[in-house]
Amino acid sequence: MKRWEKITLTALALCALVLAGILTLSASASAGNVNLMAVNERVLLDLTADNMPRSVGGVLYVPYTMLSYQATGIDLGVNAMYSTTKRTVLVTDGQIGVVFDTRANTAQDLSGGALSVQAMVRNGTVFVPIDWLCEYFGTISCTRTSTRYGTLVRLTNASAILSDRSFISAADSLLADSLRRYLESGGVGEGDNPVPSGSGSASEPPSGGELYLTLSWGDEGEECARLAEGRGLRVLFLFTPEQLREQDDLVRRLAGAGHTIGLVLEGEKPEDCLVQAEEGRGLLAAVARCPALVAGAPGLNGEGREALAQAGFAVWRPTLRGEDYPTGGAMARELDPQRVNYVEIGCGSGGARFLRGALDAMEEENCRIYQPTAPELA
Repeated sequence: MKRWEKITLTALALCALVLAGILTLSASASAGNVNLMAVNERVLLDLTADNMPRSVGGVLYVPYTMLSYQATGIDLGVNAMYSTTKRTVLVTDGQIGVVFDTRANTAQDLSGGALSVQAMVRNGTVFVPIDWLCEYFGTISCTRTSTRYGTLVRLTNASAILSDRSFISAADSLLADSLRRYLESGGVGEGDNPVPSGSGSASEPPSGGELYLTLSWGDEGEECARLAEGRGLRVLFLFTPEQLREQDDLVRRLAGAGHTIGLVLEGEKPEDCLVQAEEGRGLLAAVARCPALVAGAPGLNGEGREALAQAGFAVWRPTLRGEDYPTGGAMARELDPQRVNYVEIGCGSGGARFLRGALDAMEEENCRIYQPTAPELA
């Protein structure tokens, strides 16, 4: 046989295998009624037999992770967060929200009002009624479109660019890959329905971001301290030298409770900040009998911070400031899950409400909160 004939036959054989694979996938999708998942312009490739969207009594339920920014990396404006301690799923846009209690098999709004919906649990995965949620929030929508690989369940908001058909055409290979992974996981399509949430244990998603938390003292400092301590947290509190003089009893209580006490230094000149640092060091030693080892100096540049470090201080440098965000929840959603975050929240007017929102969101996202100390920051 001639060489070109061998090449041609080989190419034809490969084409036949590819076609057979597509036909097999298409047949599997048709026979098993597979529901694929996408959010805006992204196909969710982690489709398995456990998390596939399913219809129960005519109601479509999707895994809560379709609405989770942490899981998809897509900000829909409506975010779902799971609490391992409460076994609840909170779905909120920052203004209104729904709390699904998987143990009590109930749902309520943020004011505690009962809602006539419920979550479902299947094989440890929490599912939520997506059409109801779309109507409740009004800013997201869910469509179902038939493809040769199954039915595409696509969740979108105003940021979506492509129509469903255009998206399906552009994402053909990804949809095929999603179906392949689903079949490899042992999926056979819509079979057994999810069970009511009260009869199963909810899934435990990966841990969220890691962060060091610092509170800058203000009028609502005492309430902020109670909020932190109520959740078993110890944090870094920053005081100006003047505040140390004015709040000596509170400083002693905070130090005795195990919080780190540090200094916040004002000004852009290293020499001015160093004068304040020495004053604060003496005051803290007199007030609470503890050393001042941590200092924040937002006005100093790199050279100034180095001078502060040479004077024996661990320098606090936040990567997220509460003052840059409208709500604590909005700030919590900006935590980088790939690295350690350094978060500073002011305790001035509205600070307690902001902190409560941030802590609630951090808990729902399963964040790990650490106490900043001099050895940790050095």
